[in-house]
Amino acid sequence: MTASRVLFDTWAWWEVLQGSSVGARLKRRYLDPSGVQVLTSAISLGELSAKLASQGLESSIPVTISSIRKASTVEDITGDLAVEAGILRCRLRKRTKSASLSDGIVLATARHHGARLVSIDAAFTGEPEVESA
Repeated sequence: MTASRVLFDTWAWWEVLQGSSVGARLKRRYLDPSGVQVLTSAISLGELSAKLASQGLESSIPVTISSIRKASTVEDITGDLAVEAGILRCRLRKRTKSASLSDGIVLATARHHGARLVSIDAAFTGEPEVESA
């Protein structure tokens, strides 16, 4: 049984975009069925474009971002989310030193929208609303 509202983090989108076996499973579980609302934090668009650019794939960025926008609802970072993200980052770093402000933004966005967070990022270990693939 899947949650009716999920937020894909950058890792989840990367797996889907690469067509990996994990990405295919995520697609079947969350993107293909009707009744599942997939959200994306705007920060993930930045992280994905940076990853593509670092691999020399800048020309694929517009198509990639367009496909994510078609498959999900992109949630912007508000001032309130930014404040909550800073607090969450500090809390996440108590368990995982590599937790980033982006991790805090993603988690704050999922919580704000009542969504399960789909991620395998170690920074989210122990968080109740996180589903790993």
